Amino acid sequence: MTGIRIIVLTLLVSSFALPSITLADGNAPDFGNCDPTGETGSISLSTVEPDTLIVATVLPSNSLWNGSSAEDTRDGFEYCIAAEIAQRAALKHLKVMNLAWDQFINGSATGYDIGMASTSETEKRREIFDFSQPYFSANLGIAIKVGNDVNAENLRDRRIGVLKGNLGADWVINKLKPNTEVSQYQSGPEMMDALKAGQIDAVMTDVTLLLPDVARAKGELDVVGQYETNWGINVITPKGSPNTPAVDEAIDAMKKDGTLAKLSATYLPPLLGRDPSSIPVWLLN
Repeated sequence: MTGIRIIVLTLLVSSFALPSITLADGNAPDFGNCDPTGETGSISLSTVEPDTLIVATVLPSNSLWNGSSAEDTRDGFEYCIAAEIAQRAALKHLKVMNLAWDQFINGSATGYDIGMASTSETEKRREIFDFSQPYFSANLGIAIKVGNDVNAENLRDRRIGVLKGNLGADWVINKLKPNTEVSQYQSGPEMMDALKAGQIDAVMTDVTLLLPDVARAKGELDVVGQYETNWGINVITPKGSPNTPAVDEAIDAMKKDGTLAKLSATYLPPLLGRDPSSIPVWLLN
């Protein structure tokens, strides 16, 4: 992933990487606990197995894939997106291929149709995979201590903390261009402690990193805004796959018909403590 690499999700997938590959069927036509609503046959896929979509991922990854193994995973944000793709391709089965993170991201695995594991598109990864358009945007969020006077108009005049080396840090320094020197921290806990202690007025980093930290603060902190950065999470397909355009078409349709928003609202709040789409979007002035 890029610097936005949705750090919280990355930790989920990389910390529990498994060494083996397993498969599990969804219950067609219901695809586990998902209830896909897309138009059957609106896209066409050429799959490894007839009438089956095989999806590579890394388990466990709570709220994205609700299960500790391929066999017991029945729903989740990414699982149900995969179920939508399968239904729209008029397929009858959904299978989950559980990989170790290294297997997933280095391109060594074969035998799957699409991959979904909170993966962002980067120049290096484009050498190994093809990518759909993003199905989830990981924007740059602004967290404050409740009661701090921070808004879109005065943010440049406030003391801002960022994670050193994160894409968000570069964005704050070079695009937002605050009037005071940006404080850079080596870790999220260090940065959030500085915010709680009043050493800085605001923290800016990935929304998906901020939300769990804010939820754990039990009302002391709040995420008050976000900037759209177009740093997204994508479906991957093997390099040169004939399915890439159709998968991209399905993701685009899910954006337009509200499917992605519905699945986000259903599955992400348990992980993040709040639906990211509910956070106000600030414009860069």
